Amino acid sequence: MIDVKGLESHVQALVMAQGSESRVKVVPVGGSNTVSASINHTNKEISVEVGDDWDILQYDKVRRFAERLKIRNPYRMVMDNIGFHEVGHHRLKNDVDGLGCPENLKGKEVCVDAVSREMLAAGMFSQGGALYLENLVADVIDNLNCSNYTHLNGLSMFFGEQAELNKGKFSPLYEAFVKLNMQLWGRKKQKQLLSEYYTNDEVVDEVVTDCIREVGLTDVKSDNLGLLFDKERWPATFSGFAKHLVKLMDQDVPEFLPGSGSGGKGYELPVEFDGEGRFDPGKIDDPLMKRVLDNDNMKKVMQRRNEDGEGLPSFVEDWNALDYFYQAQASELYIKAESPRKGESMPISPIQARPFDTEKDSIEDILFGRILLDEEGKPCFAVPRSHVEMTQKYKKSIKSYPELNIAVLDNSRSMTEEANEKGVGRTNIVPWGDNSKYHYALLTYYGVEKALHRMGVATRTRYNMITFSGRTEATGEKAYDDRLQIKKRMLQPEFGNTTEIDVGVLARNARQPESVLMTISDGEIWNWTDIKDDFRRVISDKFYVHFQIGEDTEATRDIESWGGTVVRITDASQMPKKAIDITQKFYRSYAAGDTR
Repeated sequence: MIDVKGLESHVQALVMAQGSESRVKVVPVGGSNTVSASINHTNKEISVEVGDDWDILQYDKVRRFAERLKIRNPYRMVMDNIGFHEVGHHRLKNDVDGLGCPENLKGKEVCVDAVSREMLAAGMFSQGGALYLENLVADVIDNLNCSNYTHLNGLSMFFGEQAELNKGKFSPLYEAFVKLNMQLWGRKKQKQLLSEYYTNDEVVDEVVTDCIREVGLTDVKSDNLGLLFDKERWPATFSGFAKHLVKLMDQDVPEFLPGSGSGGKGYELPVEFDGEGRFDPGKIDDPLMKRVLDNDNMKKVMQRRNEDGEGLPSFVEDWNALDYFYQAQASELYIKAESPRKGESMPISPIQARPFDTEKDSIEDILFGRILLDEEGKPCFAVPRSHVEMTQKYKKSIKSYPELNIAVLDNSRSMTEEANEKGVGRTNIVPWGDNSKYHYALLTYYGVEKALHRMGVATRTRYNMITFSGRTEATGEKAYDDRLQIKKRMLQPEFGNTTEIDVGVLARNARQPESVLMTISDGEIWNWTDIKDDFRRVISDKFYVHFQIGEDTEATRDIESWGGTVVRITDASQMPKKAIDITQKFYRSYAAGDTR
């Protein structure tokens, strides 16, 4: 009978001696005849599960190895090495800063990305397989460092036990794993023990040789340590290992890795491989990978990748990665938005109002609670001649807000051109360039959405997205929690060579009176003469704003003649902030009851 409490106290003392704050928990598990361990990368807790039937000395080869080396307590020796192994994923006592694998969120992200790319290229990706292979490569690197602190005789016995549990021979991938470990830190007697479990299959040996060559390993331990812990090289290092090891993932791997997680697990060949490399956070039992995929972390990941010239990650779909990026960009916009609340002082009581003059008035002065008629009797925006301050008491319960048709968005190819005279920007993350006109059109959408969220109204309005170029398409009205189709439409654009609007599609999808309707374009609307009368009818009962990037067109001149608002944009990078200002003013006025 294993002394579980004694092992726990022993491993806890070893972990503390390494300067780690990790709490060790050893748990007996019924029906198991081995051990497994994991470390929670959030609270650093090390969990070790010990099978009730664990008896490593029942295997003759392992027992003789322990006797030859005069190991007094083989069970403690195995637990010692597992303790070193788990702490080593972060940092052992005498390590220089940064010696740990994968150590942190960025390390995990980079390593999983590299492994996933190779598995996708080989047509053998699965979520479980990617995490197993990343863990396997990280263990190879971690174990090399641990060998500077202990001979790892316990880990060698653990490897032997895994082979014994697999009918006395290693599976191909696990054999390659063990041989790589022995290449990096194995001693004579350790190699003798484990060689008895090798199949020495030519394919396995070829994979091991290719890994050594691809990664650049040598017979000098210190050189290998420096190479494998060069984190700038990790994408290439993990890719180099995975490129060849994936060839052996065409069958199950029943053996456990030293820190393969709660309950232990090997690799199970999936029924079918995933050709898109998707990770489902709900089905991941790797705590650190769950944190990598956290929304807030992914926003930081995408910003860093864009700034550092890295590409899109392989473990999320491209449109989803771009969504994280634009969410992060929108958060950095200067948005002065406050939730509507009782008793806020606002300049809402105009003494006199006059029609909005596009030549001399600022869009920030528009009174969305006041609609005037122009000289032709058509509705138009109003601005105050002067106003008095007063305290407006908001209504206690506002059930809904007008639909926000934020974008009748131009998808013509010219939108991929530069927003100003600084070029289209970086394209490593944003395919159309992070200084293109289309980039800032997207940021306008995300910025307005962020403003509504901060004002507390985002979930109370509905959204619609209409795109036009060669054809006009609408997502239809979507609630806040059902915006997936809108985002996919924007982030997977099909840029056309023409710029035409199907006014029928527009009319069907912009029915709600007094909703906010914004159109964004950078040039002529080719069929304007044919549609302008119908277009005028569509916008006549809306709070309508047109953003024109570049020169005036026949459409902008007509819209202004009708009393509509045209915001001229010479530098598209200024468009998001202007759109946010308009949206904030409208919704604040609506909340105050001025528009109803």
